[in-house]
Formats: sequence, C-alpha cells, structure tokens
Amino acid sequence: MPQMLSRLFPFARGLCHAYWAPNIWALYSFADRALIVLAPRLGLAIKTDALQSVTRGLIGDTSFAVLPEIGARTCFALTLLFQALPLIKLFLQAQPTWEDFIGATTLCGYASFLFGYHVHEKAILLVIIPFSLIALRDRRHFSTFRPLAVAGHTVYTLLWLVVFLTAFDRLAPASNRPRLFQLDRLNTLYIGLCIPLVVYTSLVHQIIFGNRLEFLPLMLTSVYTAVGVVGSWVAYMIVYFAS
Repeated sequence: MPQMLSRLFPFARGLCHAYWAPNIWALYSFADRALIVLAPRLGLAIKTDALQSVTRGLIGDTSFAVLPEIGARTCFALTLLFQALPLIKLFLQAQPTWEDFIGATTLCGYASFLFGYHVHEKAILLVIIPFSLIALRDRRHFSTFRPLAVAGHTVYTLLWLVVFLTAFDRLAPASNRPRLFQLDRLNTLYIGLCIPLVVYTSLVHQIIFGNRLEFLPLMLTSVYTAVGVVGSWVAYMIVYFAS
C-alpha cells in the first residue's frame, strides 16, 4: 500500500522526472541552468550544492541553484487554477456541446501535464488523445494541435500522426479552413527546427562530445518540446475562450 501511494503521489521524488517532461518545469529548470552562467554578472547568489542536481538524472534530486524551489503545494495550486478556468466556462454555458466538453477535458489534461509534480513525459497522451478527437473539426484546433503533435514525438509512436495531419492540411478545402497565417508560420518554423534537433541529439552530439555532457541532448529535447506544448496550450486557451 505505501509503495502504491508513492507512485500515485511521488512527492519524495523531486519536482522533475529524471528525463524532463516537456512542461513548465522543464523551462523553469532550463532557466535556472542559464542563470548559473549569468548569476555573477547579475549579482545573484548561487547555491553550490544544487549546481548539478537537475542535470544528473537522479530521481528525488531536484533543487535549483538560483531560482526559488517549487513544492508540491505550488504545483497543486497551479494545476487546480488552470483546470478550473475551462471547467467554469463549461458549466456556465446554457447548452454546452460535445466539442465544448472535449475542449475542457483537453485543457484539464494540459494543466495536469504542464504544472504537475514529477510528471513523466508519457503523460502527454492525456492531452493528445482527447485533443485528437476535435483537432480535424476546425482549422483553429488543427493549428494549435500541430505543435503539440510534434512535441509529442517523445512518444515515438505518434510520429505518424504528424504526417497525417500535414497531409490533411494540404487536402482540406480552403473554404473550411479559416486563415491563421501568423500561427501557421510559427508552427512551420517550430516543426522545421525538429529536424536539426533530431540530427544533433542522435548523431552530432556523440561525435563531438562522446560520453561527456550526456544530459545535454535530453535537455535540448525537453526544452524544445516544452516550448511546443506550452505554445499549443496558450493558443488553444485563446481559441477555447474566444469561441
């Protein structure tokens, strides 16, 4: 029983999983690593005992060298807040539709993944699965879903979905697709950056560094995918509340 509770509620394992799930805390951890370099110029204090804690890949070993520590209560409060927002909109609607319900479910999945404590990367399926049910119904949904699908390439079986959605984008009638040029351009840029990232993490890093800096490819992948997931969440929040 205690062991089962420790999976379900991994408070003793640290904020981040050994492999950073692509959420808010991956970006927070990356910012902390960047501030270590900038701290002497900015006059910021550094906790020397935390210099390698989030890049050693050890469970239960998360602490930040410059930024404030994040506890389970903070994660719970943020998750609850960003889940409550779409649920309040859903419950206040006189006649909510099926798409409204799936949209709220998707945003609750986003909140749990983005702000949860010790989240595993495979939990992105909590967002991708419900979102995929409505992604093809509206160009606005599709545009916000594309970076999420690409970011979900950490679950490699989802790669086929990116190919399918790209083909759908070309084949769907223009009259059924509201024009979202700026968002589409950002999506294209983001998806294009996936190619050099994969080349570097799978080949170039090993050639240059060998067995050194082994956490760097994981960190770059986590930050890249976190940008995609967070950007997709912000865009879909706007779409959901504007509809």
